[in-house]
Amino acid sequence: MKKMMTTVITGVLALSLAACGNAGPAPANGGTEGGASDPNARTYFINPKSIGPAYWAAAEKGAVQAGEDLGVNILYNAPTEADSSKQINMIQDMLTRQVDGIGISPNDSKAVGPVFRKAIGEDVQVVTWDSDAPETERQYYVAPATDEEIGELLAQTIGEEIGGEGEVAFMVAGLGSQNQIAKSDAAKAYFAEHYPDIEIVTTVSSDDDQQKAYANAQNLIRTYPDLKGIIGFAGGEPPAAAEVVEQAIQAGTLEAGQIAITGIAVPSVVKNYIKNGTINTDIIWDPGKLAYATVYILDQLAQGNEITDGMEIPTVGTVTVDGQSVFIGMLEVTNDNVDSFDF
Repeated sequence: MKKMMTTVITGVLALSLAACGNAGPAPANGGTEGGASDPNARTYFINPKSIGPAYWAAAEKGAVQAGEDLGVNILYNAPTEADSSKQINMIQDMLTRQVDGIGISPNDSKAVGPVFRKAIGEDVQVVTWDSDAPETERQYYVAPATDEEIGELLAQTIGEEIGGEGEVAFMVAGLGSQNQIAKSDAAKAYFAEHYPDIEIVTTVSSDDDQQKAYANAQNLIRTYPDLKGIIGFAGGEPPAAAEVVEQAIQAGTLEAGQIAITGIAVPSVVKNYIKNGTINTDIIWDPGKLAYATVYILDQLAQGNEITDGMEIPTVGTVTVDGQSVFIGMLEVTNDNVDSFDF
């Protein structure tokens, strides 16, 4: 597809309820504006949980690329921390600016219900991505696979690595995030059925804050001396756990291989940990393709087109559509293939 000229502007702009005109809305709080430079083109607000982590930065590239390819305006922005109230305020501001669609990764799956209802009432397309809000009026959810499938795969991976028994801790990005709840619940159920001798000792939340994830990992290895495994259910958790474990090994307080780590993380961030064996398997999908698919689905909805199973999305490939869910597929990253990923 022919690419249109694009302008990407990054800066610190204050949130304001500016009067709407023909010009596209400007991003706020350091967000990115990308895609078509035509002020009359359709405009979509793509809202991750937060701005900063590598996972969301990789997603941003995919969203901007979709804007270029489809000839639409992309506003990619979020709070600097995973804060549900700030996220909702940002969505409300974008509705005031009359965007054509919103693609949201909710920090709180229930709290976004009223603002989603408002958007639908104003004929704004609503799609969730990465994290769902199934009890709202969102039209589609874009994900790599079901949260249950991802959670089960993570549980299977760590279960095999620790020999099917011992203490395991969960590290999540947010206790109120639907995707974190569903993934961790699925992992618990998998352990109960397949590895009854695995004990889940605790679940700790970082609120998508890398420093907090690091502190959580430190507390885990101090509090649970018999800990055998850690599952990180979001992008910041596995590298934080791996760094803490490596430091403990260097300090002589842990032995190499004493704690197995798996989880969801951008390959480039955990590459060194995979290379040296601190992490054996990383479960991931291309966050850029996930964001690209989100923009594509929004644009199809805005044009009144049907979303069908097996549809081909440029740069993403063939997707599975099951009801109101669109799945792009998962990837397993190991020492054998980690060098092949460019994100």
